[in-house]
Amino acid sequence: MPKIIEIGTMLANKSNITIGILTDVHYAERDTIWSRYFRDSLSKVRSAISFFNQANPDFCVYLGDNIDKGPTREIELEYLMLIKSEYAKFNGIGHYVIGNHDLASFSKEQFLKICGSREKYYSFDYGPFHFIILDGCYNQDESDYDSGNFDWRYAYIPKAEQEWLIKDLQNSEKKAIIFVHQRLDDDNGLHGIGNSKTIRQILEDSGKVIAVFQGHDHFGAQNYINDINYFTFQAVVEGQGLENNSYSLIHIWNDGTIKIEGFGKQNNFS
Repeated sequence: MPKIIEIGTMLANKSNITIGILTDVHYAERDTIWSRYFRDSLSKVRSAISFFNQANPDFCVYLGDNIDKGPTREIELEYLMLIKSEYAKFNGIGHYVIGNHDLASFSKEQFLKICGSREKYYSFDYGPFHFIILDGCYNQDESDYDSGNFDWRYAYIPKAEQEWLIKDLQNSEKKAIIFVHQRLDDDNGLHGIGNSKTIRQILEDSGKVIAVFQGHDHFGAQNYINDINYFTFQAVVEGQGLENNSYSLIHIWNDGTIKIEGFGKQNNFS
């Protein structure tokens, strides 16, 4: 039976765990393309972090694509350092998920070192839940996305990560929640992980995963597949000004009920 997912106003009853979410910031000092207002992302992130410090979530997760392409690697580094400094103003722990745009000029190791983050993929426990950060930024030959050496339309989770994921889920007795940049519920579109069916089968076989939270597809999505909720968050970069910001609080109760509280554009997700 599906757990409830709602988007609405500030919840009066406190959940057991609350998580702040930002995704697809794409900060860069470059002119607007389509509906992407790259420069505006800095003030949007600043506003979201200020809100998170008032709301006091247990931790935050940045679901990837923190920056966009710059004219040089050095300038892109300036973008990343600036966004990192804004994230650092959150009065708590922030977890980075690697996005494809984060690797336009950097290797994964360089990106993680700059951000002071952990491994490419890893897990941790918080309260009654087990949280897993996945990395879908691999080519189909299982090589890493590295300094622009990739085609963003083709993402993949390699066998070594699959084997790690199986063991990690086996070793935990807790309900599990997944964070990943690309979508695991988009088998035919441009924003999905190429072997998403294989990964979903691993999640389903464990009997422990209750939700997957993802970005990459800027306008969001929601699916429920074989007892697992898949929620794609809308991008910070889309739209001009703070009124077009997008950030969320995920509220999770011990029984696995999840409610998504969206702000800015995310309020209007349906």
